[in-house]
Amino acid sequence: MTQVNVTQIQAHFADFLARLTQGETSIIIEQEGQAIATLINYQEWERLKQIERDLIAEEKEESFTPEEVIEAYNQHHGTEFSLESIVHD
Repeated sequence: MTQVNVTQIQAHFADFLARLTQGETSIIIEQEGQAIATLINYQEWERLKQIERDLIAEEKEESFTPEEVIEAYNQHHGTEFSLESIVHD
C-alpha cells in the first residue's frame, strides 16, 4: 500500500494507474496529512465486492431467536430451561 499526496496524484495519475495494473492493490491519497481517498485495482475491488455479497448472503440465512434455540435444546435433551432461568441463574 502506497500513500501519496494529492498533488502527486494530480501530477502523475497515469503512473499511479500503471502501478495498480502491475499488481499494487491500493494507493491512499492524502491531503494535508489526512487520508481522503483510495485508489484500488480492479481485482481488489472485485474481492471486496465478493466479501460484501457473502456478508449480505449470511445475513439472509435462517436465524433463530434465543427462545427457539432453548426450546430446541429442551426437546433434544429433555430439559426445561427458559430464557428467564438462564439469564437469572
